[in-house]
Amino acid sequence: MPETLPAARVLRALTSDHHIRFTVLAAGPLWDGVRRGHPHLEAQACACLVDLLSATLLLQSRTFFSERLQLLLKGSGRAKALVADSWPEGDIRGILDTSDGKQGGPWVQAPGFLTVMRSNPKGRPYTGTLELIEGTIQAQVEAYLLQSEQTQASVTLWCDPGTGEAGGLFVEPMPNCPKERLAQLVHAIEGLEVVPNWEREPAFLCRWINQGEGAEVLFTTEIHYRCRCHKGALIEILQGFDSAKLDELFQSEGPVEVRCDYCGKTYLICRAELPYQENELHAEA
Repeated sequence: MPETLPAARVLRALTSDHHIRFTVLAAGPLWDGVRRGHPHLEAQACACLVDLLSATLLLQSRTFFSERLQLLLKGSGRAKALVADSWPEGDIRGILDTSDGKQGGPWVQAPGFLTVMRSNPKGRPYTGTLELIEGTIQAQVEAYLLQSEQTQASVTLWCDPGTGEAGGLFVEPMPNCPKERLAQLVHAIEGLEVVPNWEREPAFLCRWINQGEGAEVLFTTEIHYRCRCHKGALIEILQGFDSAKLDELFQSEGPVEVRCDYCGKTYLICRAELPYQENELHAEA
């Protein structure tokens, strides 16, 4: 992915009364990256994938991007599987696999499951899985937070497949948030329905949630939609295949073409480049 592509922007903030933490996301560049990286997908499918990417970034902002975060959604809708993979360094990539022959209906539909995988720098992974409920991606993420992390939060996602205008809003009241302030917050979130997508810029959303100027910015970062694949990583994946699968892939002595599902880049790999094969033969001898 070219380095000159614009970056998505994530802003984490605290309201001036210290009662609400929230994250706003300007995700238009994610739409550009998805359309370039997955030209075979129709616009509505791209919008669905952008929603999952946006949800991943909103969740990742809660730890100030201190960990790698992956979301895997498998369902019974037009999207058979969706994957979002985001790194602390500010790179994100994704995949959408469509259900064969399924036309019409929602892209995300139960039954199915949502899996959230976290990997922190100390190497202690965490995986949480939740059965899908009826509703959109934002409903799935809200349900995951409530059931797996006992966190009541609001997630709002938008991506217009006609214009590519996209973004997200994550709002989490603090434990001591007064009932009156919580009621104002609910009213503000519901009121976003009348605000056009093009107007939902980070500065506007900060004022909207804060009920005026003065929100305290805690963290900002830029996110690029790009793949981090390389030949070595694909070789490591192939090393995990059994001999029968490798025999199926390498039917001749020449190299095979291995394609990255995230970005479409292809690599030529020879079976001789899988070092464990030689060790396995020596062990058998």
